Amino acid sequence: MKKNIIKNKNLIERHVRDQWILVPLKTAPARLDALYTLNSTAGFIWKAIDDYPSENALIDRLVATYEVDEPKARKDVERILMELASIDAITISS
Repeated sequence: MKKNIIKNKNLIERHVRDQWILVPLKTAPARLDALYTLNSTAGFIWKAIDDYPSENALIDRLVATYEVDEPKARKDVERILMELASIDAITISS
C-alpha cells in the first residue's frame, strides 16, 4: 500500500548547524516542548518529503544516499514518519 506524506503548513522549519528545527505555529506561548530538533537521518527524511512524498520513495532515497540496506531504511523511515506524525509535523494518508 502506498502511503503519501503531507507536511503540516503550520510549522516553521529552520536549518541551523546541521540540524533541522521545527516549531509549530499554533501552540501556547513559552512551551519549550513545542520546539523539535531532528537528527541527521530525520532531517534528511524531512527535507526529502518535499521531492519524494511517499514512504516507498523515501526508503529508496535513503538507500540510494546512505550505505544502508532496504530493511534498515524501511525501519528508519517508518519510525521517523510515525514520530513526525505524533508531533503533527506530517499527515500520512493511504
